[in-house]
Amino acid sequence: YDITDELKFTLGLRYTDDKKQFYVTQTSFISGPGAQYRKVEDERLSWDLSAFLDVSEDASVYARLANGFRAPTIQGRDVAFGSPPSVATSEKIMSYEAGFKSEFAGRRIRLNGAVYYYTIEDPQFTAVGGANNLVQLVNADKGRGLGFELDSAFQVTPDFLITAGLSWNDTKIEDENLLVGICAQCTVTDPTVVIGADTRANVDGNPFPNAPEWIADVTARYAFPVGNAGEVFFFTDWAYQGKTNFFLYESEEFTADNQIEGGLRVGYARTDGTFELAAFVRNITDADNVKGGIDFNNNTAFVNDPRVFGISARVSY
Repeated sequence: YDITDELKFTLGLRYTDDKKQFYVTQTSFISGPGAQYRKVEDERLSWDLSAFLDVSEDASVYARLANGFRAPTIQGRDVAFGSPPSVATSEKIMSYEAGFKSEFAGRRIRLNGAVYYYTIEDPQFTAVGGANNLVQLVNADKGRGLGFELDSAFQVTPDFLITAGLSWNDTKIEDENLLVGICAQCTVTDPTVVIGADTRANVDGNPFPNAPEWIADVTARYAFPVGNAGEVFFFTDWAYQGKTNFFLYESEEFTADNQIEGGLRVGYARTDGTFELAAFVRNITDADNVKGGIDFNNNTAFVNDPRVFGISARVSY
């Protein structure tokens, strides 16, 4: 709804009715009353409210409130290991965001920014590992996240463009009683509790898994004309990923920090976008960046691709 030419409001509503059923057809895997069957269902009305204000011809601000919903989930992977399917109940989120969008210097510079905060009731997580090599769904009591993000573009000359982005993200699990299985050989830094034959970690206060604290990127593209319909271009892109915890628990071995990876493309392109031929290199510094881990009974990690050279061609018609 347009309040004025400068001020606009938007309201959205969504009704969700979600039902899932899970059957284990090979009943010899597991036993017990109801172990072969799971059924979950829930319904919820979600909503979204935002306001957008043009403060000048080149700048605007906005604010947004949103209420979201993730339906219950069933995880059946552990059936093959003699355990029944695990279930996570519904997850509800309330988020708040405010930001600005701007262009100046004759629209040669673009700068956008935002801050956000959200809370989650019963966040769904996947607990991996432990003595029984399980992959189980769990619900924490609460979770929250906050941060900011910036993105920008600088048209230095008509042929030279630079873009850059930066974000800071702080996430936190809030559940004093959430205990999860841990790796067999790594050095866990969380408080641990022995339950029967299992040692479990208390993950209260930990960040969300695979949620980097800092992320940044920068790109640059320079081109010069060749003839009336083509150009030779040089393009490079670089990405930074800060501290990242891979699992619900924290350990010395399964945390990554300060990862940088870049690439380069040099080629010829038609200005109408119909043809491009380029040579490229990815992971130009040949960095070994850990992207995740497997913590069942050993300290196993998987990494990014090594340095790759190649030639690419693209035709649009």
